[in-house]
Amino acid sequence: MAKKQAEPELIRPGIVPGLAGVAAMFIGMGVYGSDWYITILFVVSILAAILSVFSWQWADPKKWVFLPLFLLIAIFWNPIVRLTDGITPGIQWWMLLQTGAAAVFFLGGFLIKTPAPK
Repeated sequence: MAKKQAEPELIRPGIVPGLAGVAAMFIGMGVYGSDWYITILFVVSILAAILSVFSWQWADPKKWVFLPLFLLIAIFWNPIVRLTDGITPGIQWWMLLQTGAAAVFFLGGFLIKTPAPK
């Protein structure tokens, strides 16, 4: 007789938004200064807001690591109040900041777990 496997108590809903955020950050490095960059700002800020909600629902004290990071990304890459205007394309600290934000998306997407719906 085969044993029935128990359903998982936690799921990882942030994998797809996390990977999409990584792709958007790297695409944003290439299109900075063009008309497409506003689209990237919308995508990045929306995905960061989604992952901040998943981080808030996370049933672990480590959520306090990712929640402020995703909130900062959502605010800094905000397309309405553009804090990134005036940054010279290709400047080294800006590329490092975008790479760091991509790493936050990647790690948050794979580490955030929320309770499974019943």
